[in-house]
Amino acid sequence: MRKVETALKLLSMTSGNGPDFAGHWKNELGSKMFLAVVGNKVSGSYTTAKSGSGKSLTGDVAGFVNGDLISFVVAWPVAAITAWVGQLTTAADGSDVLDTLWQMTQNVADAEEPDDMWASINAGADQFVRE
Repeated sequence: MRKVETALKLLSMTSGNGPDFAGHWKNELGSKMFLAVVGNKVSGSYTTAKSGSGKSLTGDVAGFVNGDLISFVVAWPVAAITAWVGQLTTAADGSDVLDTLWQMTQNVADAEEPDDMWASINAGADQFVRE
């Protein structure tokens, strides 16, 4: 445990204030999010371009930043939650790019769990650019 505490202390000394994640972002599928950042806490909203129902959904964003790293979660208005982790980088043209990996969990009806529980977790990647 002592090694973990030391590593976290060293990371906190080097992470600094980092880049600004605040603002409007859009991913490769056309989903949009607005992020507000206060200290290291992230809040905002996320609107999907695609969903299982074929309609867009909007959910609240909550998360954290640490330097150029971000993690955030969206609780959807349906029985699903998605979490992203990523890093902010700079494209060749100087624009901000947020590369992320995500996992989404969604409810599987109790009666279907024995056969379909595997379908409750999905994973993928998103790349966001400023809008």
